[in-house]
Amino acid sequence: MQFLLDDAWVDTTHGATPALGRPEKVPGDLLPPSMPWESVELRPRHTLLFDDDIQRFRMWYTATSEEAGAARHRLCYAESSDGLNWERPELGLVEFDGSSANNIVCDVSDADGTQWQIVKDLSEPHRSRRYKSLGFDYCADPGEWDVEPGTMGLCVAFSPDGFRWTKPTMVFPTTMMTDSDCMLPRRDPISGLWTGFFRPRTHPKRRFIGLSTSDDFVHWSAPRMLLTPDREDEEWTEFYGVTADVCESVRVGILWVYHNNPQHSPMTTELVHSRNGIDYHRTAPREEFLARGSEGEPDEGMVRPIALTERDDHMLVFFSGTNREHGSDRGMEMQKPRVPTGQVERWQFRVARLPWGHFRGLRAHGSGLVETKWLTNYGTGGIRAVASLEQDGWVKAELLDQYGNTIPGFQAEDSHWEPAERGTLRFFWGEKRFTGAPGEAIEGGRNVGHVVKVRFHLHKATLFGFSVGE
Repeated sequence: MQFLLDDAWVDTTHGATPALGRPEKVPGDLLPPSMPWESVELRPRHTLLFDDDIQRFRMWYTATSEEAGAARHRLCYAESSDGLNWERPELGLVEFDGSSANNIVCDVSDADGTQWQIVKDLSEPHRSRRYKSLGFDYCADPGEWDVEPGTMGLCVAFSPDGFRWTKPTMVFPTTMMTDSDCMLPRRDPISGLWTGFFRPRTHPKRRFIGLSTSDDFVHWSAPRMLLTPDREDEEWTEFYGVTADVCESVRVGILWVYHNNPQHSPMTTELVHSRNGIDYHRTAPREEFLARGSEGEPDEGMVRPIALTERDDHMLVFFSGTNREHGSDRGMEMQKPRVPTGQVERWQFRVARLPWGHFRGLRAHGSGLVETKWLTNYGTGGIRAVASLEQDGWVKAELLDQYGNTIPGFQAEDSHWEPAERGTLRFFWGEKRFTGAPGEAIEGGRNVGHVVKVRFHLHKATLFGFSVGE
């Protein structure tokens, strides 16, 4: 499927303009704090994955309580069969108040820690390293760096089950990097490498997104610059992290946009994408993708995406939301409270739903046209589209040959569609289900070759993507 995240495969448009998909938030907190070790705060980290082995969502999060007048942070674990209803399994690993019947994995040094990002690596031959984690922590093993044990930096750890972890090993000291909030949750399908979205060091601190790669999860390349604000962005704009995954052959991510402004310091989001895994682009610069809540709502201050996950015919965007703004570190006092007056700071674990593939499209408010570039047509996949139709809306398709002429029998007026997998539309013409077999004489001498264009006619509809053949 070629998603219309950009116009790479679009030749011509008339009456159709770019339109960003809008994830719809599911109301409510998915995992409200209810345990004594969560008495101060329950904050989701950036680790949430769907485990195909057990067919369940799995999440590691930070729980904070106050004990003996000080904050105590613990790594905890929850899981769910549907992503909406979450349970705290009894792990029996750590004693709390005389009992180990709880979901606590381990203590962590602060709200951060090595288990900031956890991935499950099914290709790992050594079961003791099946689970891998990465984050800022105090190293037990300096690795290849000339630093003392206990030095802060980017560290990695390994586990056979996601619960029993090795001590942190240093990857980069803080002289190299300012933070490491995010990474792809799987090896990149083209390079086969792990991809980290690490922030290069600056002083004074300003946040940019770099890209680092690794083959073994221990030795990482120095982050090269990947995403930065441009001259059209507000001067206070910084990029905090990227929550991304692979959808079909495209990497799709949600950029955390930090507004480091003493007047107003929220965290908003934008959509980003990459076709080659090397270059990432802002899909719709300065246009919010997963919107913050309105005034008075529990996520009016910041939204921080945790995971972007494909499930059936939807994309699920898990995120943490808070009524607190980040605050500014530009050396100036904040001009208003970080938490709205009269409110207490609160975080929520939430989810939003987006129909599969509805990232960015071309929308016709009335009648419009989108014509692809020439494409090769192999196999029996036929013509499919990702589209949404408004009331009284429709979409039709016609096939053009290698000279740009409509192929007889495949005119728009003869086209119909039927529902297909993941909510896509599969086209056929007349009573014939076109299988897309290239070079085959279909009927009456009509022929569909290896090279075709598709011209989509839209009316009150948005085209988000298409595929030709296999």
